[in-house]
Amino acid sequence: MYNFYLILHFCMMVLWVGSAVVLDFRFLSKFTKLSKDSKLELLKGIQRISNKTEMPASSFLPLIGVLMLMEKTFWLKVGLMHWKIAISLIAIGMYHASRGVLNKMIVALESGGRSESFAKKYLFYRIVTLVFLLGVVWMIGDYKGVISTFHIIKSGLE
Repeated sequence: MYNFYLILHFCMMVLWVGSAVVLDFRFLSKFTKLSKDSKLELLKGIQRISNKTEMPASSFLPLIGVLMLMEKTFWLKVGLMHWKIAISLIAIGMYHASRGVLNKMIVALESGGRSESFAKKYLFYRIVTLVFLLGVVWMIGDYKGVISTFHIIKSGLE
């Protein structure tokens, strides 16, 4: 069962990191160039995609992680795992903070207000979240020397 959890955990992480990179790129490349109506449409599109990808991933990743730790409790003796858990929880908190700022930015645009300060906050939270997520991936890869999930998936396909 552990391998199933590991693959599911990995797929959710790929979903979260992949969609974070794509959505951040869309925001960075388009937001400053658009009119108010187009900005609102862009933000609602980002929110819609985030609701379907990042939100479920950020909610279920900790649950799957706990199930994995219950199966292989020796990971709790590895100091790196404590850092991974702490950084992951901070990334989840930053992601949810960015969603709050995104909602405020949408409300500001709908009411005709200014959104520049919200855009800076949103970008800050998103970049910090992405750095933390990539940091967690780097920590695991550096500790193990390889992402073992690739081997498990490959051996399952053979």
